Amino acid sequence: MKLLETTFTPMRAAILIPFLTLSLLAPATAQTPVVPDAPAPAAAPAAATAGKIRVVTRNLEPFSFEIDGKRVGFAAELWDELARATGMDYEIQVVGTAQEIIDAIQNQKADVGVGAISVTSKREEVIDFSQPFYESGLQILVAGGSGTYADQIFGLLKSLFNPKLVGAFLLLLVTMLIISHLIWRCEHKVNNDQWPEDYKAGLWESFWWTISTLLVGGADNKGPVGVGGRIIAIAWMLLSIVLVSLLTASFTTTLTVNSLKGDINGPADLPGRAVVTDEASTTETWLTDRGAKVKPFTAITDCIAALKAGEVEAVVFDAPILQYEATKSEDTSLQLVGPVFEKQNYAFALQQGSALREQLNQALLLLNEEGVGTTLREKYFGEME
Repeated sequence: MKLLETTFTPMRAAILIPFLTLSLLAPATAQTPVVPDAPAPAAAPAAATAGKIRVVTRNLEPFSFEIDGKRVGFAAELWDELARATGMDYEIQVVGTAQEIIDAIQNQKADVGVGAISVTSKREEVIDFSQPFYESGLQILVAGGSGTYADQIFGLLKSLFNPKLVGAFLLLLVTMLIISHLIWRCEHKVNNDQWPEDYKAGLWESFWWTISTLLVGGADNKGPVGVGGRIIAIAWMLLSIVLVSLLTASFTTTLTVNSLKGDINGPADLPGRAVVTDEASTTETWLTDRGAKVKPFTAITDCIAALKAGEVEAVVFDAPILQYEATKSEDTSLQLVGPVFEKQNYAFALQQGSALREQLNQALLLLNEEGVGTTLREKYFGEME
């Protein structure tokens, strides 16, 4: 105790007091740890921050169309299943063409494009796609071949009574009347028994001889006896050979050309032909590049109407859509010809770098494993994967 008293002098106390004060304050400082800055939350998708996913589509059976105010179809119902699986809320805007869907996605006016949207390298340059959900291609629809007998007879008569062939027959008739008149002028004075002097009766007898000579080379027990009449007869016989040959060729050519107009059996027959397809689509570009005479429409029903009206020779469209429309139609003259060509895939269109892509792809795989795709195929196409 004395040692402590002698050791703890006032001077030492003055030195130790500041250190004791610091030691007492140190624990309080240690109890307040420095909290590092919390990591920034992951960026949410642009569409999610907007509240609802903006979906753009077009009316095109059987992939996306409206019945009683409800959006249905293979692609529309598949998208609805995806939205349910991922918990997405969405709103739909409808446009007229496939290109308008691409433009809306590219210009960020929509987040997802739903429908029969083909995946192409050109489109991939400006937008992204989900995993494909349907394998498609192009096919050709023509009219003819399986109609009724009345339809076939009407088509034959329509071919025969074309302006060129009718004009040729009229020219032949005028020529025959001229020859008949000349024969009567030369013969009625020297051969009154066979060519009466009365003009009407004599012209009729002359016309009978003229047409018999044209068709069978002469008329039984009837022929000119005068020099002038025989000279005209020789000229007419030679002319008849030429006229019969020309008429036969014209008749055959007319029927052949008419037959060829419906002779489209595959994509190799399309160059130079008048066809109709979807406006502003990859199909229109493909046909134009191969020399087809393309007449575009925005609706498949308009395309088929143009085919039935004879404005075009064929409809070239996406195979599943043509198959659906041909099955739905009661017109037995509509025929799908040739194989499916220019194979392509349908997918959902997305903005480039979209945060929705991975989420949608995972949900698509899950739905396929659950058989949703098979169910929709059976519903709209009557087929199973």
